[in-house]
Amino acid sequence: MTTPSLPLPDLDGATALVAGGTGNVGFFAVDALLRAGADVLVPTRDNSKFDRLRSRLAPALRDRLTGLPGDVGDPEGAREIAEQARSKTFGGLDAVISTVATWRQGPPVLSAGLDAFRDVIEGALYPHFVIAEAFVPVLKAGGSFTTINGPVGFTTAVQSSTGPIAAATAAQNRLVLAVADETGGAPRVNDVVMWAYLGPDGTRPGSNLRGEEVGAFLSWLTGPDAAQVHGRTIHLRTPDQVRRTLTGTPQTGDLG
Repeated sequence: MTTPSLPLPDLDGATALVAGGTGNVGFFAVDALLRAGADVLVPTRDNSKFDRLRSRLAPALRDRLTGLPGDVGDPEGAREIAEQARSKTFGGLDAVISTVATWRQGPPVLSAGLDAFRDVIEGALYPHFVIAEAFVPVLKAGGSFTTINGPVGFTTAVQSSTGPIAAATAAQNRLVLAVADETGGAPRVNDVVMWAYLGPDGTRPGSNLRGEEVGAFLSWLTGPDAAQVHGRTIHLRTPDQVRRTLTGTPQTGDLG
C-alpha cells in the first residue's frame, strides 16, 4: 500500500483509466490514484485478475474502482472500452496511464528469426499505440496521457538478448513523443521510463524505487501540479527524485 508519508495530489472528482491496471505496475498506479481521490477504471479480460486487484486494495477504496470488460490491446476492443469509459464520464477522462507492456528477455537479434523478433516488437510496442489511438480522443483537453516504459532502450550497452526489447522501448519513446507533438499539450502526453523492478507481489528485492513511489509519482503527473509537464521523457530513478517532485521542489533533470 502507498506509504502515508508520500504526499498525493488532490484528484477528488477526477476519473482515470489505467490500462494494465491488474498488472505489476498497474496496481501501484491504481492504488495511488484511488488514494488521491480519483475514480479509476481498469479494462480487464480476466475477472480473476480484477478480483485480485480489488483484494489488494484497502476496502474503503474499492467502491471507486470499476472494471471494464474487454481486450484493451486489440484495436476494436480498445475502441469499445473507450466508449464504455466515455459513457461513465462527463466531458471525458481526466487521465489515462498505459502500463501494459512487460519485460521480454531475448531472443538474440539475428539468430531467432523474424517471427520471434516481431513477437517482441508487437507485444511490447503495439499495445501502446492501440491505447493511444483509442483513448487520447476520450481525454479532456486538460487531461493527461502517460505511458510506462522500460530502461533497456536507453542504456549505453545493448546485449543481443535484449536487442528486440531495447528496440521496442526506444520506438515506444519516439511514438509517445510524436503523439505529444500531435496533441500540442491538450491533452498532455509523457513517457515515464521506470528504473524499478516490480513483481506480482510488490517491489522486487534490489529495486531502488518502491512501487508505492512509482504510483505516487504517476498520480502526481496526472494532477494539477503537473499542468505544464508535456512531451517529456521522464527517467524515474530515485526515491529522492520522487519526493522532490511530490513536494514541489524538483531539480534540473528530474522531469526530463
